[in-house]
Amino acid sequence: MDQNQERNFRTHYYEKVRFFPTVEEKKSVESLLKEQPIQKEKLGQFCLRFGIPAVYRTYVWKLLLGVLPLNRSTEKYVWGHREEQVKELERAAVLVRPQCLDETLEQKILRMKLIEDGALPIQDKFLEQDPTNQYFVSIAQAVSGLTSSESEADLFWISTRFFRHISSNIYSSLPQFPELTLQCLQKEDVDHRLHQHLCDLRMLEAPLLSFWFHTCFASVLPESALERIWDRVISGSAQILVYVAVSILLTLRRPLLALTTSDDMLTYLKHIPEDCGDRIVNEALELLHKNSSQTAGKPDSPAGEDSGRSSGNKPGGGKPRQGSQDTSTPSDKVVRSLVESKSVTIEIARKSPNAGDKAG
Repeated sequence: MDQNQERNFRTHYYEKVRFFPTVEEKKSVESLLKEQPIQKEKLGQFCLRFGIPAVYRTYVWKLLLGVLPLNRSTEKYVWGHREEQVKELERAAVLVRPQCLDETLEQKILRMKLIEDGALPIQDKFLEQDPTNQYFVSIAQAVSGLTSSESEADLFWISTRFFRHISSNIYSSLPQFPELTLQCLQKEDVDHRLHQHLCDLRMLEAPLLSFWFHTCFASVLPESALERIWDRVISGSAQILVYVAVSILLTLRRPLLALTTSDDMLTYLKHIPEDCGDRIVNEALELLHKNSSQTAGKPDSPAGEDSGRSSGNKPGGGKPRQGSQDTSTPSDKVVRSLVESKSVTIEIARKSPNAGDKAG
């Protein structure tokens, strides 16, 4: 084995076990961020395929969500105004509801968001009754844990703009997602026992699935797994949420088959074991890349898993589960249904010319 082959083998192994992000990916992000103005589409395509290195995650999220301008020369000016706006909203929230000083930071952020939207209810009981507000608080709590910054401005702008992004691009299509989840699960479940078990208990009609999709799995997955999913959601992928749901069910297949009531199953799924997080995300990303490449039918469609953790060089990113076939399947309908929905941003994750290559 020559020196280059040995290096490539070591790099691939370390990526596979997630010891560190590849140097090539970090350099590629740095190269994209040096462009003036920053090419948002290229940056989004790169993040969709490889994810975002942790050191740049907060900054790139703010770029993709429109919090920061794409031209570095105006960045300081714009962010200064963003910070002042947060201070004014906080003053307004305290003026209208002095008791908000005793609330959690996420609850205060919710009030500030509603003031910005001109939607703050007169009575607090209406604030608590709206499920949309509950979804936002869950997202804000997740953002607080995911962002490395302790800035209240970062928390406010990322939370509100992420929520605006999914409300505009994903929420109108969420009623389709349980059925799409069922179709994809039917394909990926080898002996169909889990699929039939969930259908018998009518689990895919349960409110839990709706909560998963409305919050993009905030407070469901551990932070190290959630941030990799949100990289794709922010970059424009909606169907990743379907694949995460399928991956959770497949990963927890054995304990779910042992549960005989929907209540027991719902209780179990509210506390997903932390050590399953990476496995769930890797499986979801494999499904995303596999089905995206099948839909595209082009050689430049994504073939690998997140952050260079490729299962091979074949289009589709990895071997299909035992019993699955390459012909048209219910899982293909998942992608087609999402493509046909005008309100959902669908990507064919192509590798941009300047995005950098995988290690080796």
